[in-house]
Amino acid sequence: MADEKSGQKPDKEGGGGTEKGDESEAGGRRRHMLYTCWKDGAGNYVHGNWSWFTCWRCGALNYM
Repeated sequence: MADEKSGQKPDKEGGGGTEKGDESEAGGRRRHMLYTCWKDGAGNYVHGNWSWFTCWRCGALNYM
């Protein structure tokens, strides 16, 4: 089962994580959440409605 999707892009919304969150929004209204990469432990700010992201530091694929 896992081999069928190996190497394919996930079918749900996602993208690349960033090192710092978006500072342009007013406090408490950010749509970004902080997730930790499973591979290197780097903090990644990602959109709250994503189901996956790639780490900004190592590029590892992370599912939420």
